[in-house]
Amino acid sequence: LERYPLSAASSGAAMGPPTVGWVGQRSTSNFLKPLLPIFQELIDAEHAQVCAVGIDAKALGFTMQSVPWSEQTEVADINTFDIGIMPLADEPFERGKCGYKLIQYMACGLPVIASPVGLNRDMVEEGVNGFLAETTAEWRHALDRLIADPALRQKMGQAGRAMVENRYCL
Repeated sequence: LERYPLSAASSGAAMGPPTVGWVGQRSTSNFLKPLLPIFQELIDAEHAQVCAVGIDAKALGFTMQSVPWSEQTEVADINTFDIGIMPLADEPFERGKCGYKLIQYMACGLPVIASPVGLNRDMVEEGVNGFLAETTAEWRHALDRLIADPALRQKMGQAGRAMVENRYCL
């Protein structure tokens, strides 16, 4: 856990619109595509910022912010988020994912929104440390709730951090 300090967002100290963040790579960026219209609406209305770590968003036709991934800056990049997301397709390969990015987000004290696929179902306690979202309407509802309620983000982030401390920390 010493590698994952709590983010400023976890204390409620974040200024400006909250940042919805994702960490991944080009091969997993397709999971963001169904959410792009939601992201664009949030960005256009200045309700949130969206940041992708690990891809060149503009080169892929996405309008969100992006930064390259590096091991040295990954945690600092996650700590710029207010909400961590993990969209996935419900396919055999994705069902085998370990939920590592959820662990990283929660270790930093962030609430999460994830697709109910594989271990995500076990890691995300609905309404406690985040939300599970399958349809675009569910994603929009979860994003809207967390964006509008800093106290809820903080409470869920604390619950996520506690879960990481209890279940995933050596």
